[in-house]
Amino acid sequence: MKHRIEKNNHTPYNHAMNSLILFARVDTEVSWLYYYATACGPYFGPLFVLISIVFVTLAIMNWLAISRSAIVPPEMIEQFQKKMASKEYQEAYEIAKNSDSTLGRILAVGLVKMSDNVSAAEQAMNDAAEEEVLALEHRLSYLGTIASISPMVGLLGTVMGMIKAFSVIAKSGGPPQASVLAEGISLALVTTLIGLMIAIPALVLFEIFKNRLARFMLELSLQTENVLKQFKQK
Repeated sequence: MKHRIEKNNHTPYNHAMNSLILFARVDTEVSWLYYYATACGPYFGPLFVLISIVFVTLAIMNWLAISRSAIVPPEMIEQFQKKMASKEYQEAYEIAKNSDSTLGRILAVGLVKMSDNVSAAEQAMNDAAEEEVLALEHRLSYLGTIASISPMVGLLGTVMGMIKAFSVIAKSGGPPQASVLAEGISLALVTTLIGLMIAIPALVLFEIFKNRLARFMLELSLQTENVLKQFKQK
């Protein structure tokens, strides 16, 4: 009897079923992206793709813009301070002007006004610094907008998916068709998932960039005050 049971476990039917289960597992692992794309439907799928492209683009732009080399480059500061210490103001102006950095643009504006008086130079540098900071914060705010919009889009998909699922139940005279009912539930769950998958890293990067910007702005302020102090002591 035991021999007969062990023999039945190795029938061609069981071999075929095991092969189908293995194929289903492989197919599920390969096609999960296709499942998510189809579950989002013709509206939310392209919308999430667009939001993802904008998110990646903004993340790269802010990563490049909010960096030490883009705001307060150490090499430029060292060369500029050497020229200022030796009172080679024209050369210092050329270094600041040719530097594609936030500090370089601010110092170049200040040195142009330095021929008038120190107060005019200080005001010009403050205005230039405020304009530069506003531009950086404005670009960064778009990343925060992505972090806020993505879960809202996911929530909208959740509501629409649940409405679709319940409408199937309401319109069916008997038991609802499982495939049609699952379509609405999939829309509800997948849109929520994708919205959170975009929003969470966007929020994390927004906070990281905001803290980096605050730190670099403090260094920027210290460098401009140092230049003004040198001229006030003349």
